[in-house]
Order: sequence, then structure tokens, then C-alpha cells
Amino acid sequence: MREFIFDLRKLSQEKGAHLVIFDPEFEENHDSLNSLHEKDRMRNEEYKNTVAGRVYDHLFRKVRVADVCFIFNKDGYLGANTNGELFAAAALGKTIYALHEKTMMGHYPNDLYEEPSSRKLIHEVVETPEELWKRMV
Repeated sequence: MREFIFDLRKLSQEKGAHLVIFDPEFEENHDSLNSLHEKDRMRNEEYKNTVAGRVYDHLFRKVRVADVCFIFNKDGYLGANTNGELFAAAALGKTIYALHEKTMMGHYPNDLYEEPSSRKLIHEVVETPEELWKRMV
């Protein structure tokens, strides 16, 4: 994800466009938490005490003010919070792009199920920063 965001920002700079690109604040998490399912992350008290604020921040400081939303659903995986943000973006009438065609929820990577209602909210699948750039400008 970091590489995708970096490349999109680089494209924006090279083309002289002024895009504000918001990204998740994973650096605040320990690497060991990032690989866990949300259910397991919630067992960590520090994470549990900060997750509501992060979700609020994403919804009201990022999704609400965005013109376009991009869901980085690697291998089709959507976490619970991302799925909520996806629905919020749709309710706000945002154009939504995603990395992958599938919208899979559950325990990543081996216990996933298709979430068809989420897929209906995605306007188009784009696999590269270049594809996303072409659609935004």
C-alpha cells in the first residue's frame, strides 16, 4: 500500500496537479498488530482505546471531504473498519475505486467470505496508481 500511495503522489507532483492523498496511519501500530485480524487486534488494550478515534478521523476528516475514495483491498480483503468507510463514502455520493474485484471479509487470509453488498458500492476496479490517476484527472 505504501508503494501505491508513494507512486500516486509522485504522479501528482510530476503532472503539477494538486491532489491531497490521505493514507491510513499504520505507523502508529506495531507491525505485529498490522498482520492480525481486527478481532485479534481488539485484544490489545492500546489499539482498542484508539480505534474509535481513528475511525472517526477517517470518516469525518478524510472520507467526508474527499472527492474520490480508493479502497486498497489487497487480495479482495476488506476489514470491518474499511467496509464501514466504504459504506460512508457511498452514502456521501463519493466515486469509489478499489484495487481488487472481490470484496472479501472474515479472517485474513484463509477464512474469507464474499461480501456482495460491498462490491455493489465500488464504481470501478483499478490496479495501478497510473490507472487511478487517469480516472481522477
